[in-house]
Amino acid sequence: MFRRAKKYLTIQMLASFEPAKLKELSEKKALKAFQKAASKVPAYRQFLKEHDVSASTIKTIEDFKKAVPLLDKDTTFKLYADNIKKLCVEGEINNIHSIVSSSGHSGLFSYSLINKKEIVKSREAIDFMLDYIFNVGEKKTLLINCLPMGVKIHSALVTIADTSVRPDIVISAIKTFASSYDQIILIGENSFVKKCLEDGAEAGIEWKKIKMHIVLGEEILPENLRTYFSCILGLNPDPTESQSLIGSSLGVAELGLNIFYETKELIRIRRLMQRDRKFKEALIAADPDNLPSLMQYNPLRFFVEESPKERGLSDIVLTNLQEEAVIPLVRYNIKDEGICVSFRHLKDTLAAFGYSNYLPRVRLPLVAVWGRDKIMLEEGFALRPEFVKELLYKEKDIAENITGNFKLSNSKAGLRIEIQTKKTTPLSEGLENQIRDLLITNIPAKAEIIIYPYRDFPHGMELSYEKKFQYI
Repeated sequence: MFRRAKKYLTIQMLASFEPAKLKELSEKKALKAFQKAASKVPAYRQFLKEHDVSASTIKTIEDFKKAVPLLDKDTTFKLYADNIKKLCVEGEINNIHSIVSSSGHSGLFSYSLINKKEIVKSREAIDFMLDYIFNVGEKKTLLINCLPMGVKIHSALVTIADTSVRPDIVISAIKTFASSYDQIILIGENSFVKKCLEDGAEAGIEWKKIKMHIVLGEEILPENLRTYFSCILGLNPDPTESQSLIGSSLGVAELGLNIFYETKELIRIRRLMQRDRKFKEALIAADPDNLPSLMQYNPLRFFVEESPKERGLSDIVLTNLQEEAVIPLVRYNIKDEGICVSFRHLKDTLAAFGYSNYLPRVRLPLVAVWGRDKIMLEEGFALRPEFVKELLYKEKDIAENITGNFKLSNSKAGLRIEIQTKKTTPLSEGLENQIRDLLITNIPAKAEIIIYPYRDFPHGMELSYEKKFQYI
């Protein structure tokens, strides 16, 4: 009873909070985080000195944005790889409960050091989100964590099965325990979850009889892949209050595993963006040919900014506002391309297009995120892997015959696209022609398309899913 009352009051508070007030509180916390890092972190003091910035001159958020230089992996974890203590408060590593590593996707590892206070707060935040979205306080819930690299999820409200990236264990666990729980939450990466669902169906799991939720991470979720997963699970991909959720979350190992996240309301808006290009361009003018993820975040945990780039895009920049942070990163460029979207802009745009009934109840700020990688083509088109994924998952009979892994590169013929079929899929002329026609029709560039049988794919024949796949 107490938990339900607390959840209700918290949601009511978030729903009633004025966005302008939240913004003001976030800015004040950002200034406080900066002053703490400037006074207590040896590496950051040196960084400011090298950039001729005096902490005493940073008094307003305008000073902060104008004068405080950006951090990134090179100026932090690469520079201090042999002396990470200098990135920590007081230059010490004490009372650390756990160390979380990044995937090394960029060729450089970064870390989050989590103390006992952070673990408690992290568990409370995760439990609130799980209860808010999945009602785990009232439903007996099994959470299957199939994230790679030993990434842990801390919760006091659900049963957790840590399977890592072993599809056989995931399938066995679901077969064994599904009947003992009201619902299952499966957390993993897009291609791995795809394999689990498809292999599970072949192993006799009747997905449509199980109350399933899926939370996807590691990379941007293609909207057509959400539709494909919904088809397997027997769900309507446009979520309502009573339906299961297929959603995504975006995290950064050195800052947190759940920084930006989807809700059912935001999923409805993103699918609306996919259907109504004019609405999408009014809401998010940048990069109109690609569909970004639309996610909320808590501005009292992170201060979010943009670092402008070419073509109207920006890199997302984060300041960690959590007082317990061992490595308090300030104006840290995570190198994911995206833009900030205010709740006011979302509200006004929905109203202008007659979609006011789509407005989220909780008035938190949002980001639109495209991801990191893209390849520039001679025709002047910037091709993202997400654009290709949307095409490949558009047609069910293509989606169910590929692993989801492909490689984009430039060749003498123009763009080269190499695609891996599933282990159980015999390569046929019909399937090859179907894939080629789909891609050639929709990609505005000369393209050489090669479809490989599973074992002939030259970019990692036996994929372990332990490391992010490099699409470019």
